[in-house]
Amino acid sequence: MQEKELDYQKALCSFFKGDHYATLSGIQIERVSEQETTVSALVNQTHLNGNGCVQGGMLYTTADFAFAVHSNYLHPATVTQGGQITYLRPASCKKIVATAKEIERSGHNTVAEVLVKDEEGTTLCVCHFNGFVKDVDKASLLEQYTKEGRIK
Repeated sequence: MQEKELDYQKALCSFFKGDHYATLSGIQIERVSEQETTVSALVNQTHLNGNGCVQGGMLYTTADFAFAVHSNYLHPATVTQGGQITYLRPASCKKIVATAKEIERSGHNTVAEVLVKDEEGTTLCVCHFNGFVKDVDKASLLEQYTKEGRIK
């Protein structure tokens, strides 16, 4: 990986530490690459619904965060326009792992699929997100976010 890409990857991870909701939810970035991005969260009592399964909102949040990190790695300054989730089975697990892959980029739009799985690799839900790409240069964005104190 080129040094500038590695710098951008580190800066992106630093930037997303500022996502307080994801941080409070315990979601962490595991891997970022051109092909896919993986995030995960250890499940605790605060993530459970009345049935003792992972709350659907937690599954969606984890998937949306994976999409956000991946799309912003590929296309800086992308924002989610819409997302759709299909729950396949109850999430009775200790860890959830969401992996985002871009399906298509057309103009200012990006579309990705995110699979959310448990620690055993069983798919819990499938999500599709589309985002608006602002087409900002990575170097310019790094400079701006550093000046603003968003990355350290």
